[in-house]
Amino acid sequence: MKVNVTQVRYRSGESVRFDLMEDFSSFDLGAEALSFSAPVHVQLQVTNTNKAVMVSGTIETELNVICGRCLEPFKYPLKLPYQDEWIFPAQATEELLESALLLEKDDVDISQRIFEQIVLALPMKFVCSDDCRGLCLTCGANLNLTSCSCKEDVVDPRFAALANWHSQD
Repeated sequence: MKVNVTQVRYRSGESVRFDLMEDFSSFDLGAEALSFSAPVHVQLQVTNTNKAVMVSGTIETELNVICGRCLEPFKYPLKLPYQDEWIFPAQATEELLESALLLEKDDVDISQRIFEQIVLALPMKFVCSDDCRGLCLTCGANLNLTSCSCKEDVVDPRFAALANWHSQD
């Protein structure tokens, strides 16, 4: 995903819009692999402020994921804001280089920065809906699709000794 900043690089106050779309490959995120079900759509406003190039816009895509409660696959839509700062070599300081992108050429590849923003925006666990009931702890039935006849008062064996304790209030 490349952006050509020729028309804003040398003109202070100049601004240009970009509408980019690219297919990203699947990736491993710890124990699970995630894949994109839609291309990554990026809309950017790139503005030369004379000290740096300020970039703002949105990132939109959709991922194929597995619900952390019921283990069913579903599509997870993602729309997030994007802001970045690209600095000219003359203004580059060690502190700025920690967060900003060094603008050395007219063609800037932003794929890695976009991918980082997507990964940072992902939740710890994907849940297909707020009211997902998950799986039965005893038989493993998907409680969104069926009800099971398992007892609901199953006690975790680690806490079984507490079942015999009675308060003396």
